[in-house]
Amino acid sequence: MDMLTHSDMQKDFVIHTISSVSLDATQSNTPVVIDGITDVIVNGESLGLGGYLDIGLIDTMKDLIVNFIGTVLFSVIGFFYVKSRGKGRFAREFIPQVTMEGESETGDQEESPQK
Repeated sequence: MDMLTHSDMQKDFVIHTISSVSLDATQSNTPVVIDGITDVIVNGESLGLGGYLDIGLIDTMKDLIVNFIGTVLFSVIGFFYVKSRGKGRFAREFIPQVTMEGESETGDQEESPQK
């Protein structure tokens, strides 16, 4: 989407180490690591950033890892909630309870006021 709208939602940042199999001259899929990057020159001009400008992929990978950890955590909580047939209190705090009009959360009918 950033490419289509010419925007920068990924928020690029400067890094000092990269690794890529595209830099491997033997084409053997061996990652080549470039460490200690202090300057990058594009079209003969220094960018003056003090390192390599990453296009946001590292941030995206961090987001995906955090999402994975959250998914595993809540899957484990959900597993034990279902296994205990909903008797656990911890997971119940995260599950909204829908009550019918005139019914309390315990399922009892509330007395309607006399007119």
